[in-house]
Amino acid sequence: MKRVHNSRDRGVALVELALMLPVLITMFLAAIDLGVILREHQIVQNAAREGARFSSLPQNWINPVNPSANVDAIKQRVIDYLAAENISVAAGNITVNQQYPIIVGGLTLQGSCVTVTYARALAVSASPLLPGNPVTLTGKSVFRNLY
Repeated sequence: MKRVHNSRDRGVALVELALMLPVLITMFLAAIDLGVILREHQIVQNAAREGARFSSLPQNWINPVNPSANVDAIKQRVIDYLAAENISVAAGNITVNQQYPIIVGGLTLQGSCVTVTYARALAVSASPLLPGNPVTLTGKSVFRNLY
């Protein structure tokens, strides 16, 4: 049996679409936001790794014998890495510790620990359905000092 569509059927479909469209758009934005957050977390982690590697090199050892080395150069290396990926972080959100203890089989070695903290606002927080706070992404890496 053939069903005859009348104008009321189209009106019902339009109302259902109008009710569901904000939910579908919010879910779509949340999925995209999650993907971007995961990508940016990996970039922040890689920036911390690059900073720790850079800090562990002998020419970057901060001591009285090596006056040209400083924490700002290490932080700038991290900032430059993040800037290449369009992420801006203030130097105050980066911590460098060149006296980080690493215990390996009963021995305590010195390492460089770099921690990067980055706060990112959510795209779905603009939606009235899902108010949200910024997500704080943290990357931390430790490299054994080569000095």
